[in-house]
Amino acid sequence: MDEQELLSQVIEKQSWEDIIYHIVSLEGMNPWDVDIGKLTDSFMKYIENLELIDFRIPAKVVLVAAILLKLKSDTLYSLESEKENQLEEQLKSEDFAEIKMKLAQLKLSPPVERHATRSVTLDELVNALRKAMKIKEKKEVKHKVLGKRIAKEINFEEEDIEVRINKLMSEIDDFLGKLNSDKIEFSKIVGEWERNEIVKHFMPLLYLSSRGRVTTEQEKIFKEILIKKNETYFN
Repeated sequence: MDEQELLSQVIEKQSWEDIIYHIVSLEGMNPWDVDIGKLTDSFMKYIENLELIDFRIPAKVVLVAAILLKLKSDTLYSLESEKENQLEEQLKSEDFAEIKMKLAQLKLSPPVERHATRSVTLDELVNALRKAMKIKEKKEVKHKVLGKRIAKEINFEEEDIEVRINKLMSEIDDFLGKLNSDKIEFSKIVGEWERNEIVKHFMPLLYLSSRGRVTTEQEKIFKEILIKKNETYFN
């Protein structure tokens, strides 16, 4: 199996959530205050790179890209209703390249006044996108109100991320103590290498890294992540 085939197999096993987590990690974004514009640009760039290797992009990844683009534009502009209705139908059948072209051609209205809103965490954004995906798949709402629905879905009712952060920090301390080492592989902490377990551990790791409680090293995307406790933080 050559490197191209191996890369394709790895990507095929990725979910859109995995892509977002990798982008946030590699771009050094603050998981407590996600820059939706920067995340969207990086997500689009990631997909464009997949296109360069002639990789067929999953439909759900394309849909998430479209939703992120809508979220990004919604923070800056108010789209004309008629254009939004046309976009709703186009998104159902067009491929990624066509979606990008249509979005670029949309006539934008002048910026509208927006009230300051609280920061959106990575956890909240991913959960909101998941719910938006379900809404889209069930065709329960029109595309023109999808951005508003996503905003409403972002709430304080999700599992307390602080509990997960502290639990992971304790696990890291335990592993470092047992191994008598200053570094631990992410895969060892996860244990069972299954997607839900990976996400369960990777999310709080981003927060620990953002706070400076640990440092992480990853030579290349998809490679092993080394975790090191930042002793200066605790001294």
